[in-house]
Amino acid sequence: MPRLFVALETPPALAASLLATLPRERGIRATPAAQVHLTLRFVGEVDEEKAAAIDATLATIAAVAVPVRVAGVGRFGRRGGILWAGVVPAEPLLALHGALDLALRDAGVEPETRPFHPHLTLARCAPHAAEPLLREWVAAHRELACPSYLARRFVLFESRLQRQGAEHRCRRAFALREPERDNPP
Repeated sequence: MPRLFVALETPPALAASLLATLPRERGIRATPAAQVHLTLRFVGEVDEEKAAAIDATLATIAAVAVPVRVAGVGRFGRRGGILWAGVVPAEPLLALHGALDLALRDAGVEPETRPFHPHLTLARCAPHAAEPLLREWVAAHRELACPSYLARRFVLFESRLQRQGAEHRCRRAFALREPERDNPP
């Protein structure tokens, strides 16, 4: 059964730049640059019939392209955890997230119970990763600010768990409308 999620892709140069900030130490596994993305909604494992229904309902979303601004970093979890770069929750991003939630609910996907915390996962850290090094990285990059980019599509990804980590494959990309010139996002 496919394991699905919906996300915005990250420009390769930005992903590489963010990943270059990470410490290169045992126990810190960087996300592959091609897989750095902003998850809008995790769906989980579904059968092919439900995957087709999800695909069809996502195609009905009419949303504007999303300006994405990466700012700050943080960490989820203790003793290892996840190192991430934050994404400013601007109105077009929140509107797209809301539209996705409604569309997925219409396709029979259970609503998300956790609050939306937009971020880019940069690394997964083992419990034995050097705690002082992780704290230093967060402190050193807390004020990180990157130029904005415009996400012109969102993607339904299929994630396949492999021994070396997850492998993500685009099932379908959905275009977002260009913002009106008189009313930029």
